[in-house]
Amino acid sequence: MPVTKRSLSQLRHTVSRHLRRGFVRAVFSRPGGEDDERVEGATGGAPPDAAALAELLARSTAAAEAGRVKQTFVIDERTRVVVDARHGGGKLVTVDDARASKQMGGKARALHPERSGALLQLIGIMNPDGTISAKHAKKYKQVSHFVELCRPICDALAQRAEAAPLRVLDLGCGNGYLTFVLAEALRLAELPAVVHGVDLRTDVIERCRERAAVLAATPQPGAAVSLSFLCTSIADSGGAAALLGGAPDLVMALHACDTATCDALALAIEAAAPAILVAPCCQHELAGQLERDKDTLRTLSPAIASQGLLRQDFAATLTDALRVEILTALGWSVDVLEFVDDSHTPKNLLLRARLVHAVRDRSVLEPIARRCASLGVMPRLLQRLRASAGLTPPMP
Repeated sequence: MPVTKRSLSQLRHTVSRHLRRGFVRAVFSRPGGEDDERVEGATGGAPPDAAALAELLARSTAAAEAGRVKQTFVIDERTRVVVDARHGGGKLVTVDDARASKQMGGKARALHPERSGALLQLIGIMNPDGTISAKHAKKYKQVSHFVELCRPICDALAQRAEAAPLRVLDLGCGNGYLTFVLAEALRLAELPAVVHGVDLRTDVIERCRERAAVLAATPQPGAAVSLSFLCTSIADSGGAAALLGGAPDLVMALHACDTATCDALALAIEAAAPAILVAPCCQHELAGQLERDKDTLRTLSPAIASQGLLRQDFAATLTDALRVEILTALGWSVDVLEFVDDSHTPKNLLLRARLVHAVRDRSVLEPIARRCASLGVMPRLLQRLRASAGLTPPMP
């Protein structure tokens, strides 16, 4: 159904009538929600003057003529006017608890659309008009689940946050989506924090900085959480503590590839970080070592020695099991959890660790080193920790 002069006239009448009090945002979309055009309210929600209203009506009309007939005018965080330019009529919609519950899939999500709308829009889960489309529902569920997984860590760090803002280091942060989600989890938990993300890619760091500036410009209640980002490798990110103002309270590395996860864990261990969140990825190191010593592997399982896929899966499990053993031996309490549903990615483990009592004596790692030697493997994490303590190569 195309727009007509009559429908455009009705559109202008509807917009004028509802927006006399002002608006925060206008979003013009094609059917299906693609190719949005977003207009921010120049008056910040205050009643517009005649010139501002005329400009908005012109933008609305031009958008309708270009096919963006689905038009949403956000009056405030709980009220919006939804207009279909093909007939010009509109309706006033209030985001009440029932509507919010529907957006959350009928469940109590950690990231409530009203409380966390700024974050959800920033990472592309919530549309500019305040809705969450079906194509983003799974991602919304995942990030809300991540916040729930962070909750025990937040509880454990609450007492530390009473003295000074928590220092959080996210290693291999990538596009920063979960960096921002973690910052939101801290804000919702009323834990002031300084969050610093590190990644090798200049382009993703620049995008993270841009998003952080957008979020900082959006006033939000709750604890103050600042975000900063640096382009460097995980292995060379020890100096990031200077940017944090001290040793990190929480070290996070989500899907840092292969031995980069070892580097992140080594940094966290050397800093005696009270909390660690790691989602290992691409554990290739031990698979290559097992490939070189199949005779030893055959004593464990001939099938694993001869079948590449089994060997890769065994190596990945062994890698993460050794990481858990090392952390446990050095004083961390570790939980192995499902990070996201394995229908989304097979790399779905999360190691969540809380420091109980730091063990500085690296000789406690020797039983682990001897078992590794008996299998013909030596993970990078164990190598780094033993080398820093001056320990000689273990005997099987």
